[in-house]
Amino acid sequence: MLKHRHCAHLALRRALECNGLVSSTIRVTATPVATSFTLPRIVPTMYNHPHLGSASSLDCRQCAMNRKVVNCQPCHSSNSLCRIVRSEVLTALSISLLVMAAFGQNSPVPQIVGPAHPMAVAPGSGAFTLSVYGANFVPGALVNWNYQPRATTFVSAHELQAQILASDVASDAAGYISVANPAPGGGNSSASWAQVEVHAPISTITVSAPTQYYFGYWALQATDFNHDGILDLAGEYGASIGLGRGLGDGTFGPWSIAGPYLSPAQFGYGDFNGDGNLDIVQPTPADSQLNIPTHLKVELGDGKGNFSPGPSLVSHLYNLNDFAVGDFNQDGKLDMVTKGTLRISTYLGNGDATFQPIVQYTYPSIGMGAQMLAGDFNGDGKLDLILVQEPFLTFHNNSQPGMGLWFLQGNGDGTFQKPRKFASFPGSGAYGCVGGNYSNTVLQLSDFNGDGKLDLAFCNQSQIGVMLGNGDGTFRPPTYYTADSTGLGLFTFAVGDINSDGKPDLIVSEFSNFNSLFVVFLGNGDGTFQAQQTITSGIFAAITGMTVGDFDSNGLLDVIFQDDIGMFVFLQE
Repeated sequence: MLKHRHCAHLALRRALECNGLVSSTIRVTATPVATSFTLPRIVPTMYNHPHLGSASSLDCRQCAMNRKVVNCQPCHSSNSLCRIVRSEVLTALSISLLVMAAFGQNSPVPQIVGPAHPMAVAPGSGAFTLSVYGANFVPGALVNWNYQPRATTFVSAHELQAQILASDVASDAAGYISVANPAPGGGNSSASWAQVEVHAPISTITVSAPTQYYFGYWALQATDFNHDGILDLAGEYGASIGLGRGLGDGTFGPWSIAGPYLSPAQFGYGDFNGDGNLDIVQPTPADSQLNIPTHLKVELGDGKGNFSPGPSLVSHLYNLNDFAVGDFNQDGKLDMVTKGTLRISTYLGNGDATFQPIVQYTYPSIGMGAQMLAGDFNGDGKLDLILVQEPFLTFHNNSQPGMGLWFLQGNGDGTFQKPRKFASFPGSGAYGCVGGNYSNTVLQLSDFNGDGKLDLAFCNQSQIGVMLGNGDGTFRPPTYYTADSTGLGLFTFAVGDINSDGKPDLIVSEFSNFNSLFVVFLGNGDGTFQAQQTITSGIFAAITGMTVGDFDSNGLLDVIFQDDIGMFVFLQE
């Protein structure tokens, strides 16, 4: 530790001396903030000087750190070559020292939340700047396009901007977006991702006849488990969590088993042991005869779609209804937050797929916490939580039917501030749609008006409400769009750019009036939506949920309807 701290101290001192900012007699001190660190990689740049001849910026950096000579010229404040690159020296050193000072020993695990901007581009449109939003970003972070790093600018802990190459968008495709923070700690955004569609906007949405799989009934999540840039599916497979490898043409297989599954609870994924491969965490019962989740079980992935048993930990009874995975204490190790009736529980990760003892938080309400979302809702780069409360609310000390939304601001150390209710919707018709209640998709997040601030969409018994975020943890009053005129809540919805115009849309499965419809509300890009359009009808409904993604990588979003008899994959043609 002392050696690395001494190197950082010496490097900073030499850089300052070389640039004439301090003299050799001034004492420079450094606060011990890390045991080790990695300086950014330095790429030499050649310079020509009329008196000194040619030399590289790398030579001058060596000069700055070691007091060596550059082309036989002593390194001091009169050396113009050193002055030429002094900003580069200080920038490289400042990045490393700032990261250490801000986060201690490790960089946090980055998290992508919401869509990247733009969500879609036309093929052949050339190079462009991609904005990626989320939390836990640090200087030196890199945005990856299909696992290839792209030149990245750190804007804030909430935003990065990357330069996407013209060759990346030469033809119809899907760009799989991830973020990597520098070592130590850091690593890939394993619990989150985004996609950018490369396709010209379409005016007519046409989907294939659905392909049914006896898979993904109650729980289904899409991500890339085997590092090929193609979305795979993890979900319920009988009494197990299974994995279907995406083949790149919208079909899935071969299949593998990750571990036992307890329906209808949800599950989470991420790299919990730091080996670069995605793992799965899921609730399990202590007794196979009792369908009550009491434990959390980690299944360790090998990066090829296979899993082996990992650690298990005891959870609080009835506290495993929903999962949020992220680095909530910013120590470079993935954590978990689970939700149950009237409480949430935090499990801070140790980085080896084990977790510290549970810490529980209660939120002051009557009713069940129906859903939980994690994201940076106030723009400070730390992960916050939003909870959905239904089917009962407390009004003037009386319990009434309804739905409420609560905001828990993250402190960045694994704790949260006191829950704050920011929206209440009383009445028996206010709580979520039927499909949303089954699959914990009452609430969705996106950026509906393209301002880089997270917005919310939620469902009640007849409508989808859209609340635009102010970027400070507050939201504007909702605008409503009718999805079920019967008021029975017989619908499920998801969010995605289904027509590749770069604007998020509302994608809905309606199953009222003895008919099943696949409809969309196309987004205008300003937070409002057009009248609904019917895509197809007479199909199985998404009673238990919906999952979206470009599963055949053709630049057009595909949709999966989940039902209690399996899943139905609709590919755009």
